[in-house]
Order: sequence, then C-alpha cells, then structure tokens
Amino acid sequence: MPPSLARGDGRYARLLKQLARVDLLILDDWGPEPLTAEQQRDLLEIVEDRYNAGSLIITSQVPIDRWHDIVGKPSTS
Repeated sequence: MPPSLARGDGRYARLLKQLARVDLLILDDWGPEPLTAEQQRDLLEIVEDRYNAGSLIITSQVPIDRWHDIVGKPSTS
C-alpha cells in the first residue's frame, strides 16, 4: 500500500512500523519521475527508520548523480 493511501485512511503509522520490521526492504525501479514534497518526506522517514535496523536495496535506471533532482533536495553530508 502506498504511504499516501495509508495516510488517507489512518494506517500510515502501522505501515511504517511494518516496513521498519522487515530485514530487507527493496525499492525497485526507483525514480522514474520526481517525488512530491509528501513523497520526499515519506522516503526520508522510511530510510531513517531503516538506519541500524535493516538493509535497504534501491534499484533504478536513473544515474545516482541525478537522484538529487528526483528527491528535490541535495543531501547535507
């Protein structure tokens, strides 16, 4: 279920908890179009929840140097 649908019917927190519990989360074919501000927040929250908790694999046909264009904000690191 996409986070936007889960947010709309009140299941957003439960969805994030489910995603945080899996050992390996795969985002397949990521980045075919830029993310909305809401999608940017969702992605950041999901990635932050994975930190020190589980593995994350991202597949994309978009070159890594273009990911900031998709996410909309450059990293500060």
